[in-house]
Amino acid sequence: MNREQIANLFIKAAFVDTKLPIDARPKRLKGASLPFFHTEADVNGRRVTGISRGKEREHLLPGDDPLEEWRTSFIQGLEDRISRNDVRIWEVANDLMTLVAAEGNRRALWAWAKSKVGTLEAERHVVRQSKKFGQMKVYKKTDKDVSFAAWCRSEGIHEMTGSRRKNRAIDVLEQYLVRGSSSNNISGCFGVLPVGPVFEHISDNIAADAPSKKDKNFERDADTVFAKESKVFDWREYRNERRRLMNAKRRETAAS
Repeated sequence: MNREQIANLFIKAAFVDTKLPIDARPKRLKGASLPFFHTEADVNGRRVTGISRGKEREHLLPGDDPLEEWRTSFIQGLEDRISRNDVRIWEVANDLMTLVAAEGNRRALWAWAKSKVGTLEAERHVVRQSKKFGQMKVYKKTDKDVSFAAWCRSEGIHEMTGSRRKNRAIDVLEQYLVRGSSSNNISGCFGVLPVGPVFEHISDNIAADAPSKKDKNFERDADTVFAKESKVFDWREYRNERRRLMNAKRRETAAS
């Protein structure tokens, strides 16, 4: 998965999260036989007949339909239902979220995904100014369907900071998914630094006998072919040589 696919996965998961039940309640009653007596006006108003004259004329206003609200609620109920694939996407997103160690990056990624589907909420403090007590925080207010920038302001961070945190979370997930079969990925399972031939080519600079100072700007591996054929460049020696040549040229010009 690349960055775009990871972002789309979390946006779909945020959309599925809005359909999940958030309150525990008894099972909804599906059907019951209740005694009820319908009046003649109720019976006449059940359907649109189109009759405008006579005894069977309808008593509805033009454009009214008593079943329109029921049909709309029924269709919306079908759209609000979630499938097994939706639940699987939501679970995969939650499993991937556990791979991001930083809490700020996780919250920024989830808030960004919820802002894309219009379900992001942000708390803000309602502040009042008083001559006697000065500025006071009266109460908290939850704003719904806010933008990602408004959420960042409620968290006390800049919008670019929140965007960078979101990008870092996506980078971590992309690195995990792309490099899942790499040779040094085993370090993630043990939680320690990798040992063995993975990083043996890097010189040790934290050991007890490591040099305290390196005069060269860079060092080459002693056992490589390029190190045997080339010479390590020292900027200090180059500047001293240039200075000696310039002084000699000045003396030669002054003598002539």
